Amino acid sequence: MLVPGAVAILFGALLVALVRAFIVRADFRTAVLGSPGEATVFGLISVKGVVIVLLCAMLTAGVLYPLRTLTTTAPANPPAPPPTTKMRLDVNFDPDEVNPRRKDFEVRAYVRTKQGNLPIPVIHQVTQGGVTVTVDLPDMETPFFVEFQTAGKNWTTDDFSVREAKAIARKLEE
Repeated sequence: MLVPGAVAILFGALLVALVRAFIVRADFRTAVLGSPGEATVFGLISVKGVVIVLLCAMLTAGVLYPLRTLTTTAPANPPAPPPTTKMRLDVNFDPDEVNPRRKDFEVRAYVRTKQGNLPIPVIHQVTQGGVTVTVDLPDMETPFFVEFQTAGKNWTTDDFSVREAKAIARKLEE
């Protein structure tokens, strides 16, 4: 991606140097426009001048071609992210067993796939007597589950899809 831009800058610098030489140096102008007794094209420009004009045309093409390919290869719009389904799950705990307000309380969510359990981002909020968990799922049929880690004990919900909205966490056997 950087190479076409560098090529355009190189050819642009050469073209600027050529035009600058034509404007500033009188001997260069004289060589291009021709002098009496020298072969000219259309009686105006010398053969050396024709070569310079062709060189300018090639340098201009060398500037425009990479810039054109830079703009046409860039995607017009980035691909849209796949649609997701937002799911909110209310999970209740026995208050004698779990205190979701403790600092060591962690929430993790997973979706079940053919490749295994894949973690997904989760947002949780402590509510009266439980936790409200919000996850983004790929579709309404994908099963997911939520794990809760407390001081030395792990809890998990059963597998759910979006069609279900309430869960009770059970203690994992150690």
